[in-house]
Amino acid sequence: MYNSIIQAECVTLKELNHLFIDLEYKKVLNKNLNLYRSRSYNQKNKKYLQYDEVKEALKLMDKSKLKYIYLVGKDPLTHSDFNQILRLSLTYAPVTIYSDGNCINDKKARFLKRVEDEGTNEIIFKIFINHYDEKINDERATRGSYRKAIHAINSLNKYGFNPILAILKSKEDNETELKEGFKELGKKFKFETEEINFCIIPQVKSNNTEEPTQPENTNYENIELDCKSSRLLTKNGVYTCPILANDYRGRSGANLKDFSKKCYLETAECRQCIAHATNIFTNNWITD
Repeated sequence: MYNSIIQAECVTLKELNHLFIDLEYKKVLNKNLNLYRSRSYNQKNKKYLQYDEVKEALKLMDKSKLKYIYLVGKDPLTHSDFNQILRLSLTYAPVTIYSDGNCINDKKARFLKRVEDEGTNEIIFKIFINHYDEKINDERATRGSYRKAIHAINSLNKYGFNPILAILKSKEDNETELKEGFKELGKKFKFETEEINFCIIPQVKSNNTEEPTQPENTNYENIELDCKSSRLLTKNGVYTCPILANDYRGRSGANLKDFSKKCYLETAECRQCIAHATNIFTNNWITD
């Protein structure tokens, strides 16, 4: 009998160089990107990663191979143990913080600069923003999100950080036009943007029900996918990609001591990564 089922391509983790730590516990549906999650840091609620759990997980990492640690979630800075986790992470590797900018102001940026100066590893910020036009941005996200992101970028820039714009690109956007728009915007408040300041994240609607299809004539060995060099640590286990947190198709195992190095590119998000043909969430300017 003819089998019409298409086997999703399998890729293997080459080396765990990038570790994402999810400091939020519950994924919700966002109209743009399901990387955003609701937050609840009530001390009675232990459904999010605790400091001690992060500490034990990091002990399992090989410092010599770890290039970056990423603190992710809607805004990891709201975690009750954020400062402790940040300082601990900086003893292992440079830290990249993904944030919507909601909690970053002049005072916070000044404090974070002092934390960075305590050691030798740097702190990098990736600030989520949808569009250089305020109206378009807030229509895609939430009202006021544009001004919060811009305020965060200005505050970080003031204290010597060089924030990266994590741009949530919709299908209607032209990447070149987006970058040019942000460059012109940056000139208005003396924030000079170069190619390194752009992290383009293709939009994948969370309600996408389209069946995955196997791309034709794709050489997966030549595509730099995040899942080849990174894993995401969450309260619920280890996942292959930040955007697949809490999706059973992206689960690799229970902890960093015992997880699978293989993953199958079977989701719409995986197809978007393949089409993007380079790393999306990891810092891809690193050279070996």
